[in-house]
Formats: sequence, structure tokens, C-alpha cells
Amino acid sequence: MLEDVKFKAREEIRYSLSYCNFFLRRIGLSFIDDVPVTFNEKLIVFLSFVISSSLLILMVVGQYAYIAYLLMNNVSLEQLIGSYLHIAGYDTMSFGKLLTIWYKQSSFRQVVNELADIWPVSEEDQKAVAVKDNSLTSLRRRQALYLFWNVLGVWLYNLTPVVIHLYRLGRGMSSDLGYIWQIYYPFDKTKPFVHELVYIFETFAGVASVCCMLGSDVFFISMANHISLLLRLLQERIRRLGMSDVDTNGVPITGTQDCYEQIVGVIKIHQRLISYANDLEDAFSVVNLINVLLSSVNICCVVFSIVFLESWMEMSNKFFLGAAMTQMGIVCWYADDIYRASMGVSDAVYESGWYRCNTRSRRGLLAMLQRSQKPLYFTALKFKTITMTTYTSILTTSYSYFTLLYTSYRQE
Repeated sequence: MLEDVKFKAREEIRYSLSYCNFFLRRIGLSFIDDVPVTFNEKLIVFLSFVISSSLLILMVVGQYAYIAYLLMNNVSLEQLIGSYLHIAGYDTMSFGKLLTIWYKQSSFRQVVNELADIWPVSEEDQKAVAVKDNSLTSLRRRQALYLFWNVLGVWLYNLTPVVIHLYRLGRGMSSDLGYIWQIYYPFDKTKPFVHELVYIFETFAGVASVCCMLGSDVFFISMANHISLLLRLLQERIRRLGMSDVDTNGVPITGTQDCYEQIVGVIKIHQRLISYANDLEDAFSVVNLINVLLSSVNICCVVFSIVFLESWMEMSNKFFLGAAMTQMGIVCWYADDIYRASMGVSDAVYESGWYRCNTRSRRGLLAMLQRSQKPLYFTALKFKTITMTTYTSILTTSYSYFTLLYTSYRQE
């Protein structure tokens, strides 16, 4: 029976991570698939990772080499922003996330497996089932919205040069197939056949970048959602402590209640959830710092491009803007959700029937109350906490950068 419960728990967790797993597979990683055993399986996984990571590294290096080339030639502000600074920022974040999930893959797999031990699958508590179902449904919708912006956005960028080329040919204009990104190449990329190879490289490099971004972010928000869900269900268990009028045998309780064993159980669950949250924090703190530092710049640059620069790329840039705002917004939302759920544990202890418990039980609850008053935070490498206030700050900073660029642009 216990194995059936754990199997069901694993299946529910796997389903919640299915979107994440789809994109991680594209880059040769997974936290829920069986570990490759045969030579062919290991070879496929190895080649997928090497190819995707190589494409992303070459793309990031080429983008920054192109930006350095422009700076050395003292180009105008318009040319510099038009060099797709926002894409370079996006790919930098993707590369950071690729390193994170690759380096921490064994730890993430272990956390996912251990989460099944405390995952709520019992249907006896209808309230808990409703809370879980609502949480997983909301998570699925937000995952889909985030994936929509990024996937559609990258393919708009990939196909825009083709559409422009066909449009010009249809109008009888001379035209050559352009390029997707602004990348520096140590060779002449305009030569026949080389041009086509460059276009194919840029297409697949863009897709690899998006897969790294989505695989990492969807895993982060899914695990943050699960931890906050379990914290809220834990709150309900705590509130019921000491509130029963009968013992486990159905005998009415006349004096103080001994809930010590139940309290020890909820304390252990609380400690495990804290450990899971700390593991995520340690793994993603550097990535969160990159997010905070680059998101404002990315949003500012893409808005500037939409308003003043390339009209042909306006639709692609608008989808990039939606992806950038959604990406940081959804990370801040779930980080804030963890904070609020962890703070709610102390409220639940106070709302429990502690006054009906014996001295030993009260001491246990007091220890839990003291620990729960230290909230769980995700941080940007310990420099800044990640909450919805952080998201507001990023948008405000983006607007400040934009007004500065607007003023400089008008004065040229």
C-alpha cells in the first residue's frame, strides 16, 4: 500500500514537471527520467548536452565579440542598442542557468525523489485535496503562459528574416536572406553555403538558449510551488493540533492533550521543506543575481528597439518583451509565495490548540514557532531578497534606464 502511495506521488510530481522535462531533454538533461544505462542512451544524452551547450557558448561569445567591436569603433547609441543587447542579456542568463542545472543535476534529482515521501496523495482530507488540485492547476496555466511567450518569440526571430526575404522577392525587389542575430564571425559569413550554415547555426543556437531558459525556470517555479503548497498544507495540520475533543480511540478528552508525537511529525516535515527550499536557494542564487542585474537592462533595450528602431522586428521584440517581463515576474511571484507560506507557519502555530496541550507539547510548538519566524527567502546571491517588491523595483529601474536612453537619443 505504501509503495502504491509513493508511486502515485511520483507520478503527480512527474506530471507537474513534464514541461520542464521536455525542454531539459533537448539539452541532454533530466531530473525525473531514469538514469541512462546502455551505451546508446548515454551517447545520445552526452551528444545532446555537448551540442546544445556548444551552440549556446559560441552564440554568447560571438554576441559579446560583436558588441566589443561596436564599442571599439565608437558607434552611435542607436547602433549599439540595435545590436540586440537584449538578446545577449537573455543568452547570458540562459548560459548561467545551463551551468546551474548541469552542476546541480544530481542534487535536483534527489530533491524530486525525496519530495514524494511527503507528497499529499490521501483523499480522506478533501480540503487538502482541493488545495493541492488548485495549486497544480494554477501552476500548469502559468507554465503554459511562460512557455508560450518564449517559444513563439524565438521562432518569430528565427523566421522573420525568411519572411522579409520572401516579401521583398514578391515585390520584385532585390533581396538576400538576412541573419537572425548580431554575432561576430572570424570569417566572411556572406559567402554562398557559408551564409546558409550561419543561418542554421543561429536558428539552433536560439532554440538551445530558450530550452536552457525554460528548463531551468520551469523547474524552479515548479519546485517553489510544491514547497509552498506543502507549507500551506502543513499549516492546516498545525492548526488542528490540540483541537480534537476525543483521542485516537474515540474517548472524550477531559484534561490537557498530549500532541507531542504529532508535533514531532510536523516539525520533521517543516525541517525537510526548509532543507528543500535552501537547496533551491543555494543552486539558483547566482542565477537570480544575473536575472536581477540583466532583466532591467533587457527590458529597457527591447522597449527602446520597439519604439525607435527596427520596424521589421517590432513583433518579435514585443514577444521578447512579454517573455522578459513574464520570466522575471513568475520567478518573483513564486519566490514571494515561498516567503508568505513560510511566514504563515508561525501564524498557524498561534492559531492551533496550544492552550489545550500539555507542557511538553507546548515546548515543542514553541520551538517550531521560533524557527518559523525566520522566513524562507530566495536571494540574488545574498545581496537582495526576491519578492514581488523586487519585480516592482526591476520595472521601475527599466523605466529609468529607458528615459535616460530616450534623452540621450533625442540629443544626438
